[in-house]
Order: sequence, then structure tokens, then C-alpha cells
Amino acid sequence: MESQFRQDGALHFLIEKGRYRMMRMLKNRSKHHFSNMLASAIFSAAIGILYFSYDPSPADADPNDTGVVASKPVPIPVIAYKPTHQAESGLNINSKKESPKPQQNGVLTGRMALLMNLLLLEKGCRYLETVPDYTTTFSKQEFLGGELSENQVINLKCRHKPFSVYMKWVVGDKGQELLYVDGENDQKMLVKMGGLKGRLVPTLKLDPHGSLALKESRHPITKAGIKALAETIIHFRKKDLDEKLNTECVMLTDQKFDGKDCYCFIAHFANAKESETYRKSVVYIDQKTCLPVFVRGYGWPTDGLASASPEELDEQTLIESYSFTNINMKSELATTDFSKTNKNYRFRR
Repeated sequence: MESQFRQDGALHFLIEKGRYRMMRMLKNRSKHHFSNMLASAIFSAAIGILYFSYDPSPADADPNDTGVVASKPVPIPVIAYKPTHQAESGLNINSKKESPKPQQNGVLTGRMALLMNLLLLEKGCRYLETVPDYTTTFSKQEFLGGELSENQVINLKCRHKPFSVYMKWVVGDKGQELLYVDGENDQKMLVKMGGLKGRLVPTLKLDPHGSLALKESRHPITKAGIKALAETIIHFRKKDLDEKLNTECVMLTDQKFDGKDCYCFIAHFANAKESETYRKSVVYIDQKTCLPVFVRGYGWPTDGLASASPEELDEQTLIESYSFTNINMKSELATTDFSKTNKNYRFRR
């Protein structure tokens, strides 16, 4: 009996020992499993954070994209010309007895300056007709929604026939992409937003002339590029000349912008009746190509700016500023540069 008791005790001891080991094994396994789950969760969270915060730049790796990624706004040219009191106050300068002279101290003024501005831009447009496409770094600031936007810098590709534009923002809404090809995508422009928004929002298809598209730009994408800008200025110069408007204009030679020799034209419009939108415009034209490379437009002041200096007036009434740098007219762009299926673009995501 005593022997049986010893056997039963030994058996009980072995059972308890085995159970203890089993419990430890299960506990360790549970800990290990929990640790794996925790590590997996942390890893997944880290990947998610990187995915939503990191903005890859696939288009920057495109060998056809010759636009230079600019990190700073384009320097503003120094405007040496000071307008006359008559032009600044909006008076009808041709209603005075003494008409402005066509040339003063070697500086072209009046209708001769307007005509020269027109002829140079027409020459530039003829040159662009021989160029199938180009790339450039486009910078812009615009007065939208009651305030002046921050400077935006955009890598731009443009093809003239069929008219096509691809843009990628490098300063501003960094990473945002825009594609418009005349005759494709139901005549809509494709927009892929940058940053986190681009991860969450699919590619947008917008009417170029719709309110949503024009909320972000003063002009539709169909008017993008150097040629369209030149044609817009030509329209205003023809209006000045044909209607004999009281526009005071001066042409300055030997000016510089982005290291290029330029002509500078500064026009002051007589009043809001003759020029509803613009009070003043500044246009820099590359002497070699006759293309506009820097343009600024100023609106009419409010009553509170009646006593402002010319510099303060310009600062408070700027409504648009555009510039083109790093222009490459020998880019030889491919069809895929204007395709939504381009693997370097994000329109499929």
C-alpha cells in the first residue's frame, strides 16, 4: 500500500510537472505570438506613415523632363522706368495740347513703343511655329479668391500640335501633376494632386473652363505656355493701336532677365474704361528669340491707395506674374510625354 502510494505520488508529480511545462510552453508561445503581432503592427504603421507622407517624384526621373527643379522664386527684375504723373493718375495723356514724343533720350515711347512691342511678339510667334515642342520652368503668382497666391514653380512640357501640356509642381503644391491633350480624355484636363491628397484622392477629370479649374488659375489650361502668353499680349497691343487708346508705353533696351538680354516694355493704361482689368503691365522679351520671358500685370487701386507711392501701389495691386526660365526648344519630346499611361506619371493611381 505504501508502495502504491509512492507510485501514485510519483505519477501525480510527473503529471503536474508535465502540465507545468506545457503551460510555460503555451505562455511563451503566446508571448512570442503577441510580440510578432505587435512588431507586425508597428511595421505596418511605419510603412503607412511613409506611404502617406513621402512624396515620390517619378516624373523627375523621366529622361525627357529637362525642367530644372527650382527651390526659390525667380528673382524679380528691377524696373528702372518711372511713369509720368499723368499716366499714374489715369488721366487721358493724349487729350493734352502736347502729345508725347515718340522717342526721348534714346528711349522709345508712345505708339512707337506699342508698335515695337507688337512686332517683336509677332516675330516670336512665327519662330514658335517652327518649334514642335519645348520644356521650361514656369513660375507664377496670381490674385485668386481675394488674395495673392504664393509663388509656384512648375516643370512644364508643351507640344503645339495637337496642343498638349504636362505640368508638375516642384514649389507650391509639390508633386501635383496636370495633363491636357487637345482631342483626348473627353477634352478634360487630368489632375493628380500632390502629397497626402494625391494618395487619398483619385485622378480628377476637370473641364478646363469650369469653375473648379479656374478656382486655381486666372486662365484656362488651353491658354498655357509661351505662345498663348505672346498672343494675349499681341491682342492688347492691337487694341491699343487700332482703337487709339490713351496707353502710355516705354521700351527699354539693354535689360536683363535670367541672364538673357531683353527688351522691357512698361505700359500704363489711361483708365478702367479703356482697360477694365489692367492698370499697368511689364513685359520682358528675349532679344534673341523675341519671346516673352517675364510678364507682370497690375490692377486698379482702391480708394485707400490714393496716396501710395508707385512702389507701394505696384505691391498692393499685383494680380499676376509669369516667367519662363530654362527654356529648351530642342527637347524632342515623345508621344508618351503627353500620355496618361506614362509610367513616370501618377494619373493611373
